[in-house]
Amino acid sequence: MSPGAPRPEGEGARPVVAVRDRMEAMGQVSAELLHDLQDALFALEQRTRLAAGEARTGRAPAGELDRAVEDCADMRLMVRDVVEVARGAALSPEVVFDPAAAAERAVRRFLSTARAVEVRMTSGLPTGTMVPGRESFMARLAAHLLAGAARRSQGQVLVELRLDAHGPGIVLSVADDGEAPREGAPAPHPRPSAEDGWRPGIVAWLVAQLGGEVRCRPARAPGGSGLDVRLPAIVP
Repeated sequence: MSPGAPRPEGEGARPVVAVRDRMEAMGQVSAELLHDLQDALFALEQRTRLAAGEARTGRAPAGELDRAVEDCADMRLMVRDVVEVARGAALSPEVVFDPAAAAERAVRRFLSTARAVEVRMTSGLPTGTMVPGRESFMARLAAHLLAGAARRSQGQVLVELRLDAHGPGIVLSVADDGEAPREGAPAPHPRPSAEDGWRPGIVAWLVAQLGGEVRCRPARAPGGSGLDVRLPAIVP
């Protein structure tokens, strides 16, 4: 076909549309991640202010400085991983992380800055269970699910990690004790919305990066609503 000849209908259109859709999706996610980065920088600013105040009184602000270092490390990893995804960098199959440890760290960090919310975490995963993918995405996902549940809750949030009963993999479940969906009313999940207290764009993107899916959590204690995130895993 000569350079000036008309292309058959649809030829070449699909790759262009795919690239455009990918750029639009990345733009939306980038806005969400910039929101995250702003929150993280605010927390870092507050920690360094506390450390500076303690130093002025002659106390060694080791605790606040340690947490500030942890905040910086989290931001660096998050930015690095998002840039790699934007560049289309392939991820080695050897890159795995411990989901229980990642969730525990997310809960601990959440409690250090959250309002009065009681968070209970349980894990039924065998020792050595690993999830393929970037750990920073799991950390951000758990942080967003915790924040959404806390906004809906009356004071209690439950985080569960368990093996997936419907196939290979694990389930990360986050639920609250807030108002449960009325019988017969459309469930607010599995598509989380801002009105439900979740940030759907970033949650869906993070779940997709980890190769998982998000669904409505079946009604059970603590009685409110929640999400089940199913993730592929390497289970010993």
